Amino acid sequence: MASGSSIMGRDPCWKYCTPMDGNKNGTVCNYCGLAIKSGEITRFKFHLSHTDPNSNTKKCPNVPPEVKQEIRRLLKEKNKAKAKKAADIEEIRSELQDTMGRRHRHVTDEDDEENLGGDDDDDGNDDVYMYPADMHTDERHAYREALRASKAVEWNRQQEEHFVKGKRKTSIILI
Repeated sequence: MASGSSIMGRDPCWKYCTPMDGNKNGTVCNYCGLAIKSGEITRFKFHLSHTDPNSNTKKCPNVPPEVKQEIRRLLKEKNKAKAKKAADIEEIRSELQDTMGRRHRHVTDEDDEENLGGDDDDDGNDDVYMYPADMHTDERHAYREALRASKAVEWNRQQEEHFVKGKRKTSIILI
């Protein structure tokens, strides 16, 4: 798959090869003329640097030592950048798991059913409140009230929208 640096001109290694006619993934070595039909610029770098990790690429017999060293340095820098990125991603994942696992465990209040009226029928109208573990019990009432107010505003908006649409339909029918 093409990476951002495989676009001709972005990767400094393009100065050592030419793109293959009729093959967007192919390159031709400027030193030995070897046609590499797949693998794009990355495989070509292995050709010049003699460092193919899979040993699938023929080594260039005519590459100057300074070019070989330059490409090895570029490959090493890219591998370091990849390793750093992977470590950063792993660190972020670990932090998120710690945050989500420890700090944001939710606690349900045993008194919620009593606070909501305590009816045991299963009419589906009971709200269940979950609280962050570090929320003080005195804050829970304000939290429930804020949620109820938010739900009431949303319900009123939906009712108004439904009512306005209903009137439009009625007026259209009357005309």
